[in-house]
Amino acid sequence: MRHPRALAPLLITAVLALPSLSCDTTVDVTPPEPLVHAFPAVSLAPGDEILSECQSWTLDNDEPLYVNAVHMSAGPGWHHSNWTFVPETLFVGPDGTWPCAERSFTELAASLGGGGVFFAQSTQATEEHQVFSEGTVYVIPARSRVIGSIHLLNTTGAPLDTAIRFDVVPIARGQISTVLQPLAIDNRGISIGPRSTTQVTTECDFDRATTGVFAPEVFYVLPHYHGLADGMRIEVFGGERDGELVFETSGGIGNALGGPIDPPVSLAGAQGLRVHCTYTNTGSDTIGWGADASDEMCTMLAYVTGPNILGGAADSIDETTTLPDGTIEQRSRCVAIGARGRQP
Repeated sequence: MRHPRALAPLLITAVLALPSLSCDTTVDVTPPEPLVHAFPAVSLAPGDEILSECQSWTLDNDEPLYVNAVHMSAGPGWHHSNWTFVPETLFVGPDGTWPCAERSFTELAASLGGGGVFFAQSTQATEEHQVFSEGTVYVIPARSRVIGSIHLLNTTGAPLDTAIRFDVVPIARGQISTVLQPLAIDNRGISIGPRSTTQVTTECDFDRATTGVFAPEVFYVLPHYHGLADGMRIEVFGGERDGELVFETSGGIGNALGGPIDPPVSLAGAQGLRVHCTYTNTGSDTIGWGADASDEMCTMLAYVTGPNILGGAADSIDETTTLPDGTIEQRSRCVAIGARGRQP
């Protein structure tokens, strides 16, 4: 099943439509107050799954927000959620919970309207902290609205009322030392055979998609996959440092998988990033890409320095080989796109 909430379509489309922000010469060093918002609880009957609901929060911000940290806490049943910011003139209606189709909301439509990434929840994580180093931010424009595409699943035998909350920490413009842009890679070339270990790999050449010299530093990474995954490995692709580790996790679902890269990893001299996801399938069915908990994903979101928003997507398996340890490797061609991002 195709999943309209995957991260990469949001970013890849955004790079085609996103306007640059004009610079403000005013320097403000007074930190704004944190923003706290608890969304209304969602009700699920035993065994219920929700894939088509949205939640919204109109920020009423007269000035841009320079976001240094986002803290999320969620109740049980939150399988996954992706959150975008959009101009408040889009997807207009009362805040709270509503059918996404009622306002024609998709992440594709949000991107085309100038939206951006606010936060992405690790699979089944109930607490997660997206925290950047001091003075490091991404930019939410003035008069924005936050909208989440939510995926909930009640695996209990009882009714469930469950909610999500965000604590957002902005800083003043005069405190900014580094502005980050999102980078996402979504590999949908996944076919995990029964009783096998499978690695899916894609290499995204962002150097070709970049305006100017490609030399970002990777400050933060968030992987996304489901229950069969053994983990994700992200490497430097191309150049003299080809294969150098950027990020690796073997964390399972239910854990907050994202985190800062300290010190940040420079991609100067490289072509881009290589992403591996590895899965162990002990069952008798072949598992493909999809949104359901029984399907799999291999998606990563990063925040990087530089002027460019970058997105890469792979959709088909181009080559299959068997590695020396018996792991089946599926390689998929990545299509990379970039455009100028937001600046304060």
